Amino acid sequence: MAHPQPAADFPDLLAAAWPPERWRDVHVVVAVSGGADSMALLRGLLDLKRRAGGAGRIHAAHVNHQLRGEASMADEAWLCRQCAELDVPLEVERFDTAALAAEEGDGIEAAARDARYRILTALAESLGARFVATGHTREDQVETVLFRLLRGAGLRGLAGMRRTRALSPSVALVRPMLACGRAEVMAYLEGIGQAFREDASNRESRFARNRVRLELLPLLREGFNPDVDGAILRAGELAGEAQALIEDLAEELFARCRGSHVEGGGVTFETAPLAGQREIMVCEVLRHAWRAAGFAEQSMTQQWWRDLAQFSQSPGAGGALNLPGNVRATRPAPGVLALVAGGLS
Repeated sequence: MAHPQPAADFPDLLAAAWPPERWRDVHVVVAVSGGADSMALLRGLLDLKRRAGGAGRIHAAHVNHQLRGEASMADEAWLCRQCAELDVPLEVERFDTAALAAEEGDGIEAAARDARYRILTALAESLGARFVATGHTREDQVETVLFRLLRGAGLRGLAGMRRTRALSPSVALVRPMLACGRAEVMAYLEGIGQAFREDASNRESRFARNRVRLELLPLLREGFNPDVDGAILRAGELAGEAQALIEDLAEELFARCRGSHVEGGGVTFETAPLAGQREIMVCEVLRHAWRAAGFAEQSMTQQWWRDLAQFSQSPGAGGALNLPGNVRATRPAPGVLALVAGGLS
């Protein structure tokens, strides 16, 4: 069994995952909830920044989702005091997550996540920050892969959380702690005497993600495989490698489709190179086209991609398919597919 790293080594784990020379000269926003993981990330990055120097500055950011009444306000006040003691600028945004979830018909967890990343992205852009760093750990990755498997995710979902991804053209999300476990986090916090907050909602079984962590994973460890976490992570890594290969092949295939941009927003391209390709490859090429048009992917489920793939392979011209995000697919000519902004009236 692996033993926790000494407290002094935790910043070095962060540095190995995210070398300071990549970020010391730009501004970084660290998302902090007050919990153990985010406080370890903040303290670890501050330690690295003091050693590395550079022109950039670290900012802490807290999104108060206003879901726990006085407890949410207490967390916010505690973070304000902590950041003042650490001499770190703290940006706080309050957001009525429950109201958004009710308005859009989403679950609380999804609404909170979407709001959090939207707010963090806007905040980073306003500060001129290049990166938003979050404290997702190895255990979070295990939960993510297993949860997505239970929901029927494809390879992309089973690959888990990416270490980095674009939030906007100027801001990237970074997860430097994906190789760090809870034991390393707690040892580090204890070693430096850093307090943290406990979120009682993390123990509530009404949230599906919590049930995976509190009920399903302990059952799997005890009854099936003591190292089920490692098995899940390896499966996720293999899924990620397979997905990366598919993306590379799809990029080459899309280049043969001779696409061009459409005035007003969109893209048009030839579909002949897609003939005879497996559906998974056609869907990935369509993702490339979608990104080339600048459309947001969040609402495009796997079923939507399959519907679009089938539409793109239909013979002849004519017809239209309304898609999420106010996007319309049309076949303006035989063997040509257009993705344009604006749904059918």
